[in-house]
Amino acid sequence: MIPTELDVILLIALALIFARILGHIFDKLKQPAVIGEILAGIILGGLGIAFFSGQEYSFLNITFSPPQLDFTSNEFTLLAEIGILFMLFISGLQTSLPKLKKMGKSSSFVAIGGVILPLILGIGAALFFGFSTKDSAIIGLILVATSVGVTVRTLLDLNVLDSDVGTTILGGAVIDDVFGIILLAFFLGTDPPIYVGVKIAIFFIIFLYLGLKIMDRILDLGEKIHLPKALLSISLAILLLFAFFADRCGIAGIIGAFIAGLVIGHTIKSRRIIDDVKTIGYGFFIPLFFVWVGASLWNGVGEDISSFAAIGLLALVIITVGIVGKIAGCGIGARLAGMKNRESLQVGVGMIPRMELALIIVSSAISSGLLSSTEVEHQILAMTLLLTIATTLVAPFLIKAVFKNR
Repeated sequence: MIPTELDVILLIALALIFARILGHIFDKLKQPAVIGEILAGIILGGLGIAFFSGQEYSFLNITFSPPQLDFTSNEFTLLAEIGILFMLFISGLQTSLPKLKKMGKSSSFVAIGGVILPLILGIGAALFFGFSTKDSAIIGLILVATSVGVTVRTLLDLNVLDSDVGTTILGGAVIDDVFGIILLAFFLGTDPPIYVGVKIAIFFIIFLYLGLKIMDRILDLGEKIHLPKALLSISLAILLLFAFFADRCGIAGIIGAFIAGLVIGHTIKSRRIIDDVKTIGYGFFIPLFFVWVGASLWNGVGEDISSFAAIGLLALVIITVGIVGKIAGCGIGARLAGMKNRESLQVGVGMIPRMELALIIVSSAISSGLLSSTEVEHQILAMTLLLTIATTLVAPFLIKAVFKNR
């Protein structure tokens, strides 16, 4: 059953109310507000599955149909995806390009360490549990890419996104996302990795390098249009176009959004839109994204409960390896690049979360028939879901802990 327009309006209203109330509660408890917003999604997603999934109820011979509360519907998912685009756009607007260049070495070392060590540990753990070489390689690949959404929100709340550590995490997450995409192409064999690399390079050349050259002239159009908030409209159009073309070039749309923010943020005109962008983002779209994250954690739980029960020890080991691998691999990379021990630990913890690319990798492996059996497909999918749940929930607490008394 497809949610009606009124159902979607109700979804949005409930999501905003629950996100703000629980976010406020966690903020008062001196914990990251983003945890409250994700918890709001978990609660609403569970209620939607239990009581509001489209079934009819009867009471005193009266039949009624409650609204369908599907927080992972296509309509709500679209709003959530716009939310993560806004968050990365804001991150780009607030990131100093000179500082990003300055931390380029650190970001590269962090990304390399954050790819190699989790990949090796993941493959080793899977082989130990008796998986085939190919299945083990996919499990290792799942541990590679960082989901930067939760980290960025937590760093923004702590006012440390524009620090050396925050800039390194952002740069490292972009680079290891690119590594993950190229490795995925290698394992799937659909496109040659060189072809994928060339497409990514073309995107960065056109949208970053040329964007920096001509963005001022493009934004001038917004000043020549004498309508309210025309400059804001042009800037948001650029955000969406960058995200669209990033996706078409094989990169995550959020990287395109970050590049758009970085390029616009390099202009003086960005000062005139930043407050409006934050108002739209934090007031509407961004809370919806984190509610969607929480609700999405229910996906597959009811349908594949036997797989969850069968992989208890494996999931525990993979989650541990995933967390330790990122902290150690990225931390070692940061240390080799000259960062201090505390900063290296902060970088490693900031790179813990997994979500989008991990789920894309396992879905692509299943649809391409790469895994050895249907049972293995269910086990790896269940393990990946547990990995995303664990790293998404634990990361904000750990980030706040390592930045305490900064």
